[in-house]
Amino acid sequence: MKKSLLMIPCFGLLAACGGSDGGGSDETEPPYGYCSNAQEMTCTYTVSQLELRYTMYLRNDNSMYFRGDFYSEHKPPVFPYNMYVSDIDRVEIVQDGVVHNRKNASGIEFPTIDPTGSMYEFNWYRNDELVGYTTLDRLPEPIRDISTNVYELTNTVRIQWSAASDHRYDIDMYSLTCENNGVKALVKEPNQPNYPVSDGMSTVSLDVFDLYGQTIEELKTTYDTCYSLIDINGYDLLSLPDQHIGNITLNFKSQEMAFISLF
Repeated sequence: MKKSLLMIPCFGLLAACGGSDGGGSDETEPPYGYCSNAQEMTCTYTVSQLELRYTMYLRNDNSMYFRGDFYSEHKPPVFPYNMYVSDIDRVEIVQDGVVHNRKNASGIEFPTIDPTGSMYEFNWYRNDELVGYTTLDRLPEPIRDISTNVYELTNTVRIQWSAASDHRYDIDMYSLTCENNGVKALVKEPNQPNYPVSDGMSTVSLDVFDLYGQTIEELKTTYDTCYSLIDINGYDLLSLPDQHIGNITLNFKSQEMAFISLF
């Protein structure tokens, strides 16, 4: 579904329509509703000072973590870190023509978004004027068929999964955890927490010594068992906004967690 340009005639002439110069809908003082100019309220900030960020993680069982948040470089970095959506701002998602509204007044959560839709539209209104809009016509493919192999003699961990075309991948490493008699004896952060994967590839080999500064044999002399968790992240290279107006950012990816037992 395409958004008619007749609905948003002012975006090409932002200054003339009262945009980022402080006039019109970009005023901090709303024409209606309540705004105390508190740092945690979106109404305290002009449209040009706000960014609406959406985040989605899609699993291979089609379960989905999805949320949105407003951010501003002009907001003091104090609690609460995220902002509350004031009544002059309205945020909605249109999936295949069906409008989804937020399920609570202060946050941006949508409980009924279907990950199998063919078109997603993200609308942000201030005082009922459309100030942000973007669309997405495809989500990343879920990550499936994960396998992990540990080769102790070479300190190598090999991770493999089924790749989708037009996707890129990376891996996030969690801490190394080692136990003795069922009790944690070591928790060590990786030297490199994120590993990009070569384009077109669906496998990566990691060196345990490079990651944690010890070989598998050295770890075995001290601990009963050692293991780690990883996240495999997938991004659809063709998932580009079809139309984009205003400061809305989409961060959508598929993600699966895998358990790696070194011994």
